[in-house]
Amino acid sequence: MVTKLLKYIPKPVKSILKSLGFYRLIHLFADKYAAELIFQREWAEEFKDNKVQVLEYWKKYRYLEDIKTLCNIKNETKILDVGCGISTVLHFIEGEKHGIDPLADEYKKLYTYPAGINIQKSFGENIPFPEQYFDVVFCSNVLDHVTTPQKTIDEIYRVSKPTGYFVLTVEIFEEKINRDPAHPYCLTKKDIHSLLAAGFNIIFEKESPWTGLRNYVNGLKGGHNKELIMVCEKR
Repeated sequence: MVTKLLKYIPKPVKSILKSLGFYRLIHLFADKYAAELIFQREWAEEFKDNKVQVLEYWKKYRYLEDIKTLCNIKNETKILDVGCGISTVLHFIEGEKHGIDPLADEYKKLYTYPAGINIQKSFGENIPFPEQYFDVVFCSNVLDHVTTPQKTIDEIYRVSKPTGYFVLTVEIFEEKINRDPAHPYCLTKKDIHSLLAAGFNIIFEKESPWTGLRNYVNGLKGGHNKELIMVCEKR
Protein backbone atom coordinates (compact mmCIF):
# COMPACT_ATOMS: atom_id res chain seq x y z
CA MET A 1 0.00 0.00 0.00
CA VAL A 2 2.75 2.45 0.96
CA THR A 3 4.69 1.79 -2.24
CA LYS A 4 1.57 2.50 -4.34
CA LEU A 5 0.92 5.80 -2.52
CA LEU A 6 4.51 6.97 -2.93
CA LYS A 7 4.21 6.45 -6.68
CA TYR A 8 1.81 9.41 -6.88
CA ILE A 9 3.72 11.86 -4.68
CA PRO A 10 5.39 14.63 -6.75
CA LYS A 11 9.20 14.62 -6.76
CA PRO A 12 9.56 17.98 -4.91
CA VAL A 13 7.36 16.63 -2.10
CA LYS A 14 9.38 13.40 -2.00
CA SER A 15 12.57 15.43 -1.59
CA ILE A 16 11.06 17.28 1.38
CA LEU A 17 9.88 14.02 2.95
CA LYS A 18 13.32 12.51 2.49
CA SER A 19 15.00 15.49 4.18
CA LEU A 20 12.60 15.12 7.12
CA GLY A 21 13.50 11.46 7.59
CA PHE A 22 10.17 10.07 6.35
CA TYR A 23 11.78 7.18 4.48
CA ARG A 24 13.79 6.13 7.51
CA LEU A 25 10.53 5.81 9.45
CA ILE A 26 9.05 3.61 6.70
CA HIS A 27 12.06 1.30 6.89
CA LEU A 28 11.55 0.93 10.62
CA PHE A 29 7.99 -0.32 10.29
CA ALA A 30 7.75 -2.00 6.87
CA ASP A 31 8.90 -5.59 6.34
CA LYS A 32 12.24 -5.90 4.55
CA TYR A 33 10.79 -6.62 1.11
CA ALA A 34 8.35 -3.71 1.25
CA ALA A 35 11.12 -1.42 2.47
CA GLU A 36 13.46 -2.54 -0.31
CA LEU A 37 10.77 -2.09 -2.96
CA ILE A 38 10.15 1.47 -1.73
CA PHE A 39 13.85 2.21 -2.12
CA GLN A 40 14.16 0.55 -5.53
CA ARG A 41 11.04 2.23 -6.90
CA GLU A 42 12.62 5.63 -6.22
CA TRP A 43 16.11 4.55 -7.25
CA ALA A 44 15.01 3.07 -10.60
CA GLU A 45 14.18 6.48 -12.05
CA GLU A 46 17.42 8.01 -10.80
CA PHE A 47 19.54 5.13 -12.03
CA LYS A 48 18.19 5.34 -15.58
CA ASP A 49 19.58 8.88 -15.90
CA ASN A 50 22.79 8.40 -13.93
CA LYS A 51 24.48 5.20 -15.10
CA VAL A 52 27.73 7.05 -15.78
CA GLN A 53 27.92 8.15 -12.14
CA VAL A 54 27.09 4.63 -10.94
CA LEU A 55 29.92 3.21 -13.03
CA GLU A 56 32.18 5.92 -11.64
CA TYR A 57 31.23 4.82 -8.12
CA TRP A 58 32.02 1.18 -8.92
CA LYS A 59 35.44 2.15 -10.22
CA LYS A 60 36.27 4.62 -7.46
CA TYR A 61 34.89 2.89 -4.36
CA ARG A 62 34.40 -0.75 -5.36
CA TYR A 63 37.56 -1.28 -7.41
CA LEU A 64 35.77 -2.60 -10.48
CA GLU A 65 38.81 -2.48 -12.75
CA ASP A 66 40.87 -4.50 -10.25
CA ILE A 67 38.02 -6.98 -9.91
CA LYS A 68 37.70 -7.46 -13.68
CA THR A 69 41.41 -8.15 -13.93
CA LEU A 70 41.61 -10.49 -10.93
CA CYS A 71 38.58 -12.49 -12.06
CA ASN A 72 39.63 -12.48 -15.72
CA ILE A 73 36.17 -11.34 -16.78
CA LYS A 74 35.61 -11.64 -20.53
CA ASN A 75 32.81 -12.30 -22.99
CA GLU A 76 32.47 -16.03 -22.23
CA THR A 77 32.65 -15.66 -18.43
CA LYS A 78 29.55 -16.97 -16.65
CA ILE A 79 28.52 -14.41 -14.03
CA LEU A 80 25.83 -14.31 -11.33
CA ASP A 81 24.76 -11.32 -9.25
CA VAL A 82 23.00 -12.43 -6.04
CA GLY A 83 20.45 -9.86 -4.87
CA CYS A 84 21.02 -7.94 -8.08
CA GLY A 85 18.47 -5.17 -7.58
CA ILE A 86 17.96 -2.75 -10.44
CA SER A 87 21.40 -1.10 -10.67
CA THR A 88 23.27 -4.41 -10.89
CA VAL A 89 26.97 -4.48 -11.70
CA LEU A 90 25.97 -6.62 -14.69
CA HIS A 91 25.41 -3.35 -16.58
CA PHE A 92 29.13 -2.63 -16.50
CA ILE A 93 30.81 -5.95 -17.32
CA GLU A 94 30.79 -8.43 -20.17
CA GLY A 95 29.95 -12.13 -20.03
CA GLU A 96 26.99 -14.49 -19.76
CA LYS A 97 25.10 -12.47 -17.15
CA HIS A 98 22.47 -13.67 -14.69
CA GLY A 99 20.89 -12.01 -11.67
CA ILE A 100 18.59 -13.24 -8.93
CA ASP A 101 16.52 -11.21 -6.50
CA PRO A 102 13.41 -11.92 -4.39
CA LEU A 103 11.81 -8.83 -5.96
CA ALA A 104 12.88 -9.50 -9.55
CA ASP A 105 9.31 -9.65 -10.90
CA GLU A 106 8.54 -6.27 -9.35
CA TYR A 107 11.76 -4.76 -10.67
CA LYS A 108 10.91 -5.81 -14.22
CA LYS A 109 7.77 -3.68 -13.93
CA LEU A 110 9.86 -0.67 -12.90
CA TYR A 111 12.85 -1.06 -15.19
CA THR A 112 13.76 -2.63 -18.53
CA TYR A 113 17.06 -4.47 -18.16
CA PRO A 114 19.38 -4.32 -21.18
CA ALA A 115 19.54 -7.31 -23.51
CA GLY A 116 21.97 -9.89 -22.21
CA ILE A 117 21.11 -9.41 -18.53
CA ASN A 118 18.89 -12.29 -17.42
CA ILE A 119 17.04 -11.64 -14.17
CA GLN A 120 14.82 -14.06 -12.25
CA LYS A 121 13.08 -14.24 -8.91
CA SER A 122 14.93 -16.24 -6.29
CA PHE A 123 16.70 -16.04 -2.94
CA GLY A 124 20.36 -16.23 -2.03
CA GLU A 125 19.62 -19.22 0.16
CA ASN A 126 18.26 -21.17 -2.82
CA ILE A 127 20.10 -20.27 -6.03
CA PRO A 128 18.32 -21.87 -9.04
CA PHE A 129 21.42 -23.01 -10.92
CA PRO A 130 23.36 -26.29 -10.99
CA GLU A 131 26.55 -26.94 -9.06
CA GLN A 132 29.79 -25.43 -10.35
CA TYR A 133 28.10 -23.33 -13.02
CA PHE A 134 29.56 -19.83 -12.54
CA ASP A 135 33.02 -18.41 -13.05
CA VAL A 136 32.25 -15.30 -10.98
CA VAL A 137 29.55 -14.57 -8.40
CA PHE A 138 28.89 -11.02 -7.17
CA CYS A 139 27.02 -10.19 -3.97
CA SER A 140 26.92 -6.41 -3.55
CA ASN A 141 25.40 -4.75 -0.48
CA VAL A 142 23.12 -7.76 -0.01
CA LEU A 143 24.52 -10.06 2.68
CA ASP A 144 23.06 -7.97 5.51
CA HIS A 145 19.62 -8.13 3.83
CA VAL A 146 19.27 -11.91 3.47
CA THR A 147 17.51 -14.25 5.90
CA THR A 148 20.52 -16.53 6.48
CA PRO A 149 23.97 -15.19 5.52
CA GLN A 150 25.80 -18.50 5.98
CA LYS A 151 23.31 -20.39 3.82
CA THR A 152 23.71 -17.73 1.15
CA ILE A 153 27.51 -18.09 1.23
CA ASP A 154 27.13 -21.89 1.05
CA GLU A 155 24.91 -21.59 -2.01
CA ILE A 156 27.38 -19.24 -3.69
CA TYR A 157 30.07 -21.84 -3.01
CA ARG A 158 27.87 -24.58 -4.50
CA VAL A 159 27.24 -22.81 -7.81
CA SER A 160 30.84 -21.58 -8.20
CA LYS A 161 33.25 -23.49 -10.42
CA PRO A 162 36.30 -25.05 -8.72
CA THR A 163 38.31 -22.17 -10.17
CA GLY A 164 35.53 -19.64 -9.46
CA TYR A 165 35.68 -16.22 -7.85
CA PHE A 166 33.34 -14.63 -5.33
CA VAL A 167 33.17 -10.82 -5.25
CA LEU A 168 31.62 -9.56 -2.02
CA THR A 169 30.75 -6.00 -1.08
CA VAL A 170 29.16 -5.37 2.31
CA GLU A 171 28.75 -2.56 4.81
CA ILE A 172 30.69 -3.31 7.99
CA PHE A 173 30.38 -1.99 11.53
CA GLU A 174 32.83 -1.58 14.39
CA GLU A 175 30.27 -2.86 16.90
CA LYS A 176 26.84 -4.46 16.84
CA ILE A 177 23.75 -2.25 16.62
CA ASN A 178 20.05 -2.85 16.01
CA ARG A 179 19.23 -1.79 12.47
CA ASP A 180 15.88 -2.04 10.64
CA PRO A 181 13.76 -4.76 8.96
CA ALA A 182 15.45 -4.19 5.60
CA HIS A 183 18.85 -4.82 7.25
CA PRO A 184 18.38 -7.64 9.77
CA TYR A 185 22.14 -8.12 10.21
CA CYS A 186 24.89 -5.88 11.50
CA LEU A 187 28.15 -7.41 10.28
CA THR A 188 31.71 -6.78 11.40
CA LYS A 189 34.83 -7.61 9.44
CA LYS A 190 35.36 -10.55 11.81
CA ASP A 191 31.87 -11.83 10.95
CA ILE A 192 32.66 -11.73 7.24
CA HIS A 193 35.95 -13.59 7.63
CA SER A 194 34.16 -16.23 9.69
CA LEU A 195 31.42 -16.69 7.08
CA LEU A 196 33.99 -17.18 4.32
CA ALA A 197 36.48 -19.32 6.24
CA ALA A 198 35.22 -22.78 5.26
CA GLY A 199 34.97 -22.29 1.51
CA PHE A 200 36.94 -19.32 0.21
CA ASN A 201 40.42 -17.80 0.25
CA ILE A 202 40.53 -14.01 0.22
CA ILE A 203 42.87 -12.73 -2.50
CA PHE A 204 41.85 -9.04 -2.50
CA GLU A 205 40.48 -6.94 0.35
CA LYS A 206 39.87 -3.20 0.50
CA GLU A 207 37.76 -0.79 2.53
CA SER A 208 35.99 2.31 1.26
CA PRO A 209 33.96 4.98 3.00
CA TRP A 210 30.32 3.91 3.15
CA THR A 211 28.62 6.23 0.68
CA GLY A 212 26.10 4.17 -1.29
CA LEU A 213 25.21 4.39 -4.95
CA ARG A 214 22.16 6.58 -4.51
CA ASN A 215 23.87 8.97 -2.13
CA TYR A 216 26.78 9.30 -4.55
CA VAL A 217 24.50 10.04 -7.50
CA ASN A 218 22.64 12.67 -5.47
CA GLY A 219 25.79 14.26 -4.06
CA LEU A 220 25.03 13.19 -0.49
CA LYS A 221 27.36 11.89 2.18
CA GLY A 222 27.04 8.35 3.48
CA GLY A 223 27.21 7.09 7.03
CA HIS A 224 30.22 6.71 9.30
CA ASN A 225 30.74 3.03 8.55
CA LYS A 226 32.89 1.42 5.88
CA GLU A 227 32.24 -0.79 2.91
CA LEU A 228 34.31 -3.96 2.64
CA ILE A 229 35.20 -5.15 -0.86
CA MET A 230 36.64 -8.64 -1.31
CA VAL A 231 37.59 -10.98 -4.10
CA CYS A 232 37.74 -14.61 -2.98
CA GLU A 233 38.84 -17.82 -4.63
CA LYS A 234 36.91 -21.03 -4.08
CA ARG A 235 38.93 -23.59 -2.13
